[in-house]
Amino acid sequence: MFENVVFLIGRFIDGIFHAAGSCTLINKQNLLVTAAHVVNGSNENLFIRISNNYESGYQDTTIQQFPIVPVKIEAIDPLRDLCILSLQGNVSVQSNVRLGSADNVNPGEAVTVVGFPHSNLGRIVLTQQTCEVGAKILLSSQGIKSKHLVLNIQARPGQSGGPVLRISDGTLIGILIGAYVPTIKGGISLGGIDPQTLHQTTHAVSAGYLERML
Repeated sequence: MFENVVFLIGRFIDGIFHAAGSCTLINKQNLLVTAAHVVNGSNENLFIRISNNYESGYQDTTIQQFPIVPVKIEAIDPLRDLCILSLQGNVSVQSNVRLGSADNVNPGEAVTVVGFPHSNLGRIVLTQQTCEVGAKILLSSQGIKSKHLVLNIQARPGQSGGPVLRISDGTLIGILIGAYVPTIKGGISLGGIDPQTLHQTTHAVSAGYLERML
């Protein structure tokens, strides 16, 4: 199911696809949503990769060539790290993913996170995970408070922009942003990993902010 609505997004440069994160096709014709930091404000060489490696329910990791489709930024909310994209070219697709909000879920409730946690390591595997909502919080950016969910799961960079879905009805309630960690000066990097992010909490911004962008 999710292979038709959740896609890897990145840039196609010099014949190589560079993964940047995950995005979701919503039930608005040819529109997708992701995190704004995934696209970094630029349409240049921006594509999604279409999954064509399924065989009897298995993803064949030996397949290295995939169809790609160009996408264009339609709207960005930089305060909440949200982005709406449109599919370009002769493409017309539909999705049954309905928009909801963090208001529709409670702490302790199970949700599904879908994305590509291994893509920054070169393995493109669409992965579905289940976790619980640990907390509902308000975070401030430039003095504006926004609704977020703290999820009881450790996420990887390839999952940025991916959907958080309420299990009970499949509605999109959040967009995964990244590890829930305070900003601490003087951090270090070990093998490209910030040790501050190595804990079992991730945050997602409420999908309710997407409606006004649309």
